[in-house]
Amino acid sequence: MKCIDAHLHIFEHVTGYAFMGEFRALGNGRVRWASGEEDLICTPDMGDKGVSAERMIRFMDEHEIEAGVLMQASAYGFQNEYIAESAARYPDRLIGTAAIDPFFREFDRILDRLIHDLKYKRFKLEMSCTGGLCGFHDETMLWNHRNLEKLCKRLNDMEGTLSLDLGMAGTPSHKIDRVKSLAGAYPRLHFIICHLCSMPRDAADILRKELEILNLPNVWFDVAALNSNTREHAPFYWARTYHRIAKETVGAKKLVWGTDCATVMKDYTYEELQSLVIDAGIYTEEELEGIFRKNAHEAYRF
Repeated sequence: MKCIDAHLHIFEHVTGYAFMGEFRALGNGRVRWASGEEDLICTPDMGDKGVSAERMIRFMDEHEIEAGVLMQASAYGFQNEYIAESAARYPDRLIGTAAIDPFFREFDRILDRLIHDLKYKRFKLEMSCTGGLCGFHDETMLWNHRNLEKLCKRLNDMEGTLSLDLGMAGTPSHKIDRVKSLAGAYPRLHFIICHLCSMPRDAADILRKELEILNLPNVWFDVAALNSNTREHAPFYWARTYHRIAKETVGAKKLVWGTDCATVMKDYTYEELQSLVIDAGIYTEEELEGIFRKNAHEAYRF
């Protein structure tokens, strides 16, 4: 099915930093944390020590992905220059989001360069305790940092977007009330909550409550990696349950297709991920067209 994938990852070289220290690329898609634990970050056919823009474009062509939004996380290493260069090289296919750490001592200088020189108006903050900023920052200090407010104000003034990975529900980084406060304070800024609020299994009541709190005019939700968080394959009972709750609570127009590729391709095929939504019997054809294509244009303003 033709689509826009609003949650893709590329990285020139994996040089990450997160909850278990640094990520070192070993080759063939494998990485090792400073703790000594090893992981497969992508299948070898997608990359050796990174996933290039060119490989992602070929992947997109193979799966009828018309355009993709490129996300970042500290676990892979910030890739601001590479993503900006890639988006400039393939302007009709790739939309870049910038990453920044509010604790940077030279935050103002870095933010100015990202906006003015690298032309970013879309940012993504991975707040999670595993692959994100709360893996090495205190969550209360991070969520209340003056530089986070500064970023939101700048993006609000330029009518930009801010994607937020809150980390799994129940973890310290998962601050729904703080997101509500920011969304209310900056109404011209579009917020996109990644992974439909990142629910584990058996969290239907929690999801419904959080979606009710965040059912705001300037908040959208991408549906990337629901099945990874619930650790399931077809028939995707929990992931589809969460889709039903989302439609009932915020409506299909607030949902944006995304997958978390290339990293999730080690566990699922792209066709599996699409079938989770298409074959669930939850959405009408018009709603599917919105989720897979139209809603991303509104949320991300492209």
